Amino acid sequence: MPFAELVKLIIQGIYMLSPYCWADSYLKKREFRFQQGSEEQKKWRSWRLLISEKYIVYWLFAAIALFILTPILPQWTAGLLLLRALGIINKELGVILFGTCKITEGTMVAASGRVIVLGLVNFLTGMFLFVSAYALICSFEAIPAYTERSLPLWALIQGMSVQFTLSNAFPPADLLTWFITLFHSGFCFMFGTIVISMFVSLLNIQPLHK
Repeated sequence: MPFAELVKLIIQGIYMLSPYCWADSYLKKREFRFQQGSEEQKKWRSWRLLISEKYIVYWLFAAIALFILTPILPQWTAGLLLLRALGIINKELGVILFGTCKITEGTMVAASGRVIVLGLVNFLTGMFLFVSAYALICSFEAIPAYTERSLPLWALIQGMSVQFTLSNAFPPADLLTWFITLFHSGFCFMFGTIVISMFVSLLNIQPLHK
């Protein structure tokens, strides 16, 4: 088996852990009961696009809400948050590399304004997911006292620092924290590469006419 096919299978396997995958599969079956190009088919395709957008945007609101609730959340919640972060980068890689894990599978990526905006929403969602994980199960050294409030501001500072500069605001104090911080850095690096490739695909470079 070619290595690219193995990577594709891994990406699709991780994607199948998402509840969105099963919901979209159901809508896809309903859509393809109708003739291609018919009004009914277009209606179901619109439903799939709408649910895709809502799923992405609502996860951003949920990630922000979970960060606010971290003082009362159990530690095991962090595992679910990190799994969602893995799902985000996995889906983006599937879309960019193989044209899978999306509504119009098998077609070339069309980096429209909609795609880039939703990609940036996912980028911010990932940040808040990692921020909550930092607050729940991570330990850092030299955290200033003024950031230790009822809401863990130190976790937000750490998350924003890694997200936008790929560097730590505070040094990790144990191996688990190092692992999550490195996972976060890798997430940001790969996501940044994906977004840059989307912007480049929007360019319409033409030779100068003399």
